[in-house]
Order: sequence, then C-alpha cells, then structure tokens
Amino acid sequence: MSTTPPAQTAAEHLPLVFHGPPGWPTPTLEWVNTHLGWQPPPGWVPVPGCPHSPPRWIFWSRNDVAWGRMARPYLRRARFNAQAGVVLCVLLGWFTAVGLAGGSTPLWPVLLHLAGLITVGIKTWQAHARVRQIEADLLMGVREAAEQLKAESDRAHYARYLRSAGDAG
Repeated sequence: MSTTPPAQTAAEHLPLVFHGPPGWPTPTLEWVNTHLGWQPPPGWVPVPGCPHSPPRWIFWSRNDVAWGRMARPYLRRARFNAQAGVVLCVLLGWFTAVGLAGGSTPLWPVLLHLAGLITVGIKTWQAHARVRQIEADLLMGVREAAEQLKAESDRAHYARYLRSAGDAG
C-alpha cells in the first residue's frame, strides 16, 4: 500500500512543480493546478503574515517526466531534425577536412562539402531554435490552460457559495 498522499501523486503528473519560498504554506493541488506557471507579482503573499519571496525567486520548475510526456509528440520531429543536422554537420565537416588535407583533390568537391556544411549548420541551428519555440509555446499553453481551469474553478466555487448562501437565508 502506498503511503504517498494522493495530492502528491496527482502533482507528479503535472508538467510544472511549484516551489514556495521559505515560510510559505504548501499550496493545495487545486491551487497548483489552477496557477501552473503563474508568477506572483512583487510583494504578493499567499496569506497575511507570510514572508515576501526573496528577489528573483524561481517559483516553478519543470517536472521532467511529466513535461517530457506532454511535449514528446510536439517535439519529436524538431528534435529529430536537430539531431540529424548535427550528424550531417559532423560528416560534412569530416569530408571537408579530408578533402583539404588530401591536397590533390580538385577544389570544387571541397567547396561543395563546405557549402553543404554551412547549409546544414544553418538548418540545424533553425531546428534547435524551433525546439526552443515549441517548448515556449507549450509553456504558454500550460499557463493558458491553468487560467481557464482557474476561471472555471472560481465560477464553481462562487455557484456553491450562492447556493449555500441561498440555503442559509
């Protein structure tokens, strides 16, 4: 039988992990779910009397397992292109170096390899940039989904409040 609290187990499936500053209470799973990636403004505290967060405090980090699971389908092709580009750069670099070292080889094949190396190098750099852009877009998507979840949660809480206030009156 597992002794891990259910909230902690559920949090392990989230793409980001919240790191509260020293002295802050541990947030609920619902709060973490509805605030994924949110950066509190300077001076914000979760409850009165809490210490302020230190300057440049990093509130969120990636949960590598959950992030990888979420990002894999989006990044697969871009990562393959980047890795293939690195392999091609190494091969073309080797062919260029061998051609230059050979000395007796006509210059045009060496120049052709060099042009290929430059072209593949640029494409590899673009593939790496695409990976970074996809990851930034995924983080933005996580934040937007959390905002939507928060709005839905707020509406549900308010509806419960209205029902209970109506019942009490």
